[in-house]
Amino acid sequence: MSRTRIFRNLLLAFSTTALVVSCSQNDEMQEVQESEVVLSAKVSTNIPSDADDGSLVFKNVTVTDVSISVKDVKMLLRIAENKSKPISIITPNKGPKFVVPLVTDEHILLSRMGSFLAPNGFYTNLTFDLTKATDLPKSSPMYGKSVMIKADWKGIPSMMYMDLEDKIDIKFNAATEITATQEIVLELYMDQLLMGIDPALVQDGDGDGMIIVGPNGEDGNEVVYDMIEANLEDALKLKNGEFK
Repeated sequence: MSRTRIFRNLLLAFSTTALVVSCSQNDEMQEVQESEVVLSAKVSTNIPSDADDGSLVFKNVTVTDVSISVKDVKMLLRIAENKSKPISIITPNKGPKFVVPLVTDEHILLSRMGSFLAPNGFYTNLTFDLTKATDLPKSSPMYGKSVMIKADWKGIPSMMYMDLEDKIDIKFNAATEITATQEIVLELYMDQLLMGIDPALVQDGDGDGMIIVGPNGEDGNEVVYDMIEANLEDALKLKNGEFK
C-alpha cells in the first residue's frame, strides 16, 4: 500500500473519530436540566384570621377533620405551543392511590403528596384523580370515600363526604417556570367549598344526633351536597412555593 493511501486512511479515521467526539459533546451539552419539585397540600381560607394557619370556623360550622383520596398525580410540561407532556409525581411508599390528611382534630396540616425531578421549563396544569379510598380497612371512616369532612354544625356533629371518581385539572398561573428546587402547594379553600350554603338548609333528618351530607340523600341534605360538589373544583387552587 502506498504511503499516500495510508495517509489518506489515517486522515479519514481521525476525521470520523473527531466527528463522533463532537457529536457526543453536543449531546451532553443538550442534556435536559432538572430540578426537584415537592407537592404538598393543605386547607386554606380567604377569611381573615388572627391564627397563622387560618380559621376553621365558617358561620355555624367548625371544621375538625378533612381528608381526600387521590391517585395518578401529574404536572404538565409545555414542550411547544399548544402541546404538553405529562410528568408523573412520584409518591414513594404510598401506593397507586393514597389518602391525604389536611386537617386532624382541628389542626391544619401541610401534607406532602410526593416529589419528583422535573425537567426545567414552563408548566401549565396539575392533574390528579379523586378516587374512593378502598385500600383501607372497612372500619375506617374514610373507606369508600374520596373526600371526607368532619365538622360541628350548629352544635351537632356532622360528616360531609363524596365518593366521586373524577379527574381534577387545575391550571398554574401563567408563566409558572421550574428552574430550581421548589415546593408547590395545593390548597383547598374551605370558605369557597361551603360558599352559598344557608345553614337553615342543613338538617339531621333522621334525628339520630349526627348530620350526614352525602351523595345518597342522607338526612335529606341533597341540596347541600349538590352545592358542595359544585363548589369543589373552584375551591382547589395552586400556590407556588418559594424558590430555594
